[in-house]
Amino acid sequence: MAKHTVVRLDDVDTNRVVSLQYHNGTNYAEIDNGRVLKLDSLMDGQREVYKAVAPTASTPLDQIVLVASPELMYDERKVNLDEFYNEVGVHARGYVLNRGCVVGITKDGIDGTPAVGHVIELQAGTKLKDVATATASTTTVGRVIALETVGTYEYVVIRVEA
Repeated sequence: MAKHTVVRLDDVDTNRVVSLQYHNGTNYAEIDNGRVLKLDSLMDGQREVYKAVAPTASTPLDQIVLVASPELMYDERKVNLDEFYNEVGVHARGYVLNRGCVVGITKDGIDGTPAVGHVIELQAGTKLKDVATATASTTTVGRVIALETVGTYEYVVIRVEA
């Protein structure tokens, strides 16, 4: 089975939560937890569910949400967190990231080679990117404050600095 990204909400403002569905530019699509999306608009006929799209590298952080839905798996054969993903047509949960928020995302959900002190920034697409120093004209999300292994999961712990 394919592994999916796992996310931890270590210290997040739970008052800034939105419901969303990911649109890949052509259709609504599945998406892993731990990905970042840009809120686009309310879905047709909805008052509270947003259409969310992949951000660009320079999308302002206040337009970004971190996908982090509860891992409810209806297939009883699936028991591991890395077997969960947000299915097409199901509302996902997104958290607005504020300065000081702390999240843990498994390494497979971040491009680059994470190291403590490195910068986490946006890139074109839904994955975050680890770089040694901030890239010009790219939105910085935060900084890696720890690398932690919990069971079989290797988390990159990020403090939001924007």
